[in-house]
Amino acid sequence: MKISINLLPPVTVILLLVFLTSLTLALRILQSNNIVLSQVKLTKAEEKVSGLKNTQASLFLLKNRLTTIKEYFGVPSKQSSIYQLIEKLIPESVITNAITVDKSGEVVFSALIPDSVSLDLLINSLTGKESNEGKIEEISIESLNRGRDGAYRVGFKIKPKKQ
Repeated sequence: MKISINLLPPVTVILLLVFLTSLTLALRILQSNNIVLSQVKLTKAEEKVSGLKNTQASLFLLKNRLTTIKEYFGVPSKQSSIYQLIEKLIPESVITNAITVDKSGEVVFSALIPDSVSLDLLINSLTGKESNEGKIEEISIESLNRGRDGAYRVGFKIKPKKQ
């Protein structure tokens, strides 16, 4: 009696298992590489989105500022209108040292006035309802002195009418 052992099926099964195992490992390595590449792309995309968020915030801030500027564009402020009025009321002979206008429109004005006629003319133009267009509520002389040269140095405080 002759015994024959057929080893072909177990070898084939082992080779098939080795092939499937190596194929599974190769797929796993390939998928790991794909995952790493995807994570790198995702990180870059997140950085880009973060940069765009900062840009969007800046654009939103600029848009709000432009909207605010548009609201005031062409609309004269209380400060500019009172400044223009004071500038218009000052006679040519008066030398302006300083004009300061605060937020409420109150004006502090100092000047060098060559003679009493010019001083009278300035005071009359500031206090006259027609000349000051009814925009000035109160005027006070903060300082008044006369130098050796005969010129007056005057400091006024001008309070505009509330609108």
